[in-house]
Amino acid sequence: MMIQVGYVGLGSMGLPMALNLRKAGFPLHVVSRSRGPIEQAIAAGATEAANYSGLAATADVVCTCLPMPADVERVYLDADGLVAGARPGNVLIDHSTIGPASCRKIAAAAQARGVHFLDAPVSGGPAGAQAGTLGIMVGGERAVFEQVRPVLDAMGKTVVYLGLIGSGAVAKLINNLLVGVHQRALIEMLLVGQSAGVDLDALHQVLMGSSGRSVVLEMMYPRLKARDLAPKFRTELFHKDLRLAMEMAAECGVRSATGEAAFEAVAAAMAAGLGSQDSLAMLLPLEQEAGMRLFEADSR
Repeated sequence: MMIQVGYVGLGSMGLPMALNLRKAGFPLHVVSRSRGPIEQAIAAGATEAANYSGLAATADVVCTCLPMPADVERVYLDADGLVAGARPGNVLIDHSTIGPASCRKIAAAAQARGVHFLDAPVSGGPAGAQAGTLGIMVGGERAVFEQVRPVLDAMGKTVVYLGLIGSGAVAKLINNLLVGVHQRALIEMLLVGQSAGVDLDALHQVLMGSSGRSVVLEMMYPRLKARDLAPKFRTELFHKDLRLAMEMAAECGVRSATGEAAFEAVAAAMAAGLGSQDSLAMLLPLEQEAGMRLFEADSR
């Protein structure tokens, strides 16, 4: 019998992930606050559940993808939440970006009811979600991971088991902090190059063929040049992720000076009212600090 899968959170990531589960043939049951995505899922063959606990009672495996840690804890731990509704032996999988402490809290509540929990945050953005090529980093019991591997494979290309509960969250927060560090470093070095009179396109060509090359350079340079701040990943969510990453580093007794600099730049963008813009909006406070605009050599 095919695994019955539930999905909560049909946003820019969750909806395409859920639709890929349907494409793979899984019976799908959904809950979302927004009517439009529900209709799209139903059109693809999904069934709408009345509430979270009802969804958990129907499905064998429930996946969630939600924006904020408070949303995740509410959906899982409220009296009418997923943990309360799940049957013993069911598997709950969270794809949100939350801290490892929240993962352990949910896992403990699930375990008390004989329910399994995996933290399985994802990387690859909406494009990866649509293509089914996400990176999925998983923490929890290995046997449970192997049990639901077909579900994860339907949504991702690189599915990696990292260890005990919270390990997936640790990996995701490290990844996102590195992205923040790279973004700030890229913007600052482009400002330095421009101030020194170097043509930025020529500098970009050099860097792309040198050891300073990075995925951030490859993906973000064209967007910086176009001043494209249309939200692919909102600054307010990036701010949340970097805050969680810095809290995690502090709990581990490790100071991340580069992480502090990245978080400072994102916090400045938030303070400037840019939370709904793309994470690259850190460009604007960094330009203001430098007293120039990128790609405008006479702006100083």
